[in-house]
Amino acid sequence: MSSGAIFRFVGWNYLPDFATRQALRVLHQILFHVFKRAPPPPRTPAYALHYRFVFAAVVLCYLTYNFIDASGDLPRNYYELLGVYPHTTESHLKVAFRAFAKKYHPDRTGPQGESFFIDVRDAFDALKNPVTRFAYDRFGPDALKWTDCTTTREFLRRGLLNSSVYHAVTGVVLVLFSRLGRPSPVAAWRYLLFLALFASELYLILSPSPVASSPAAALFIDVTTPTRTILDMLFPRRVVYQHILFLHQIFFFVSVALSRVAPVLFPSLTKNDPSVDQHLVRAMAERMGSLAKSVERELSIILNIELHSLHDSRLDLTSDALKPPKKLREETMDALSREMENMIIENKLGREVGPAKSVWEAAIQKDRRETRKFGFSDKPSLPLADFLPSKGRYLRGRSMSL
Repeated sequence: MSSGAIFRFVGWNYLPDFATRQALRVLHQILFHVFKRAPPPPRTPAYALHYRFVFAAVVLCYLTYNFIDASGDLPRNYYELLGVYPHTTESHLKVAFRAFAKKYHPDRTGPQGESFFIDVRDAFDALKNPVTRFAYDRFGPDALKWTDCTTTREFLRRGLLNSSVYHAVTGVVLVLFSRLGRPSPVAAWRYLLFLALFASELYLILSPSPVASSPAAALFIDVTTPTRTILDMLFPRRVVYQHILFLHQIFFFVSVALSRVAPVLFPSLTKNDPSVDQHLVRAMAERMGSLAKSVERELSIILNIELHSLHDSRLDLTSDALKPPKKLREETMDALSREMENMIIENKLGREVGPAKSVWEAAIQKDRRETRKFGFSDKPSLPLADFLPSKGRYLRGRSMSL
């Protein structure tokens, strides 16, 4: 059992991530080949959303597999050896054992069936005693070794003490794991799950037996009709101690699943986690860096196109777009310098408040009125055009249109 628990723990730590990457790769190939949709690039919100959904599906499938494997991993109880149900009365147990002895007695089956017959006979001897049967149903075969217990109360007290050891060790492990390990957003859910396990186990142990002549009636003043639980409906031939062992495995699986799937499926829960914050900051910095490089490249292309158009140089967009002209005209650069000086002065005058701004606005309105009077467009004239040849103006206009 310990080796199986270690194997499951290792599987929960490595298998979901590996299976998610492979499943996501197959899913993106299907989307591309069938629906003609390109997969989102890594480190994007769409890719993270796909990864969360696929990871949740993988964890759910692996959790279901563990439940099915754990449900079939338990050994058969005495009722299953006799071929009866746990709520069978003592008279039906005797009838079932007689039928079994007639069919599987060693005198009929030979020496190879002797060990199996002895196991079934010991099961019948334990179940025909109501007190021993009560202890066996709740605490398993180990209860038959408690020779110092003779009454139902003594068996119940001994069984509860043994069960408390498991819960005490589990509680200490949870506290140490929460204190010594990295803070987890699902720690509170693990404690809540542990309390639910404890309450369910206590309910199963103290609940009345389904047999009418159960000795549990002597423990309680009000004896109610036993109710069937979900576990009884799923596994009708199993008894309380097998249900408890199954609940222990469910607690382990669900605890590990919560620790694995909650930070991925609900990233908002880990917003205070330093490692997650560093990962998000790193991803955002890489994204902003790539955007800054793209913007810088586009601006460089636009600036070089402008310089090529002003210097009447041959422009090859495939190779020379990122390179400035090899020879710069002195008169063109002087005109650009004067134009930039005028733009700086105009922007400064437009932003300032005072007499200079009023004079500037009045000059602009006067220039516009004179322009309309002579039939020109409303756009202000460009002093730089006076210093450029006709071909330069043509190239500059074409570059601006591009």
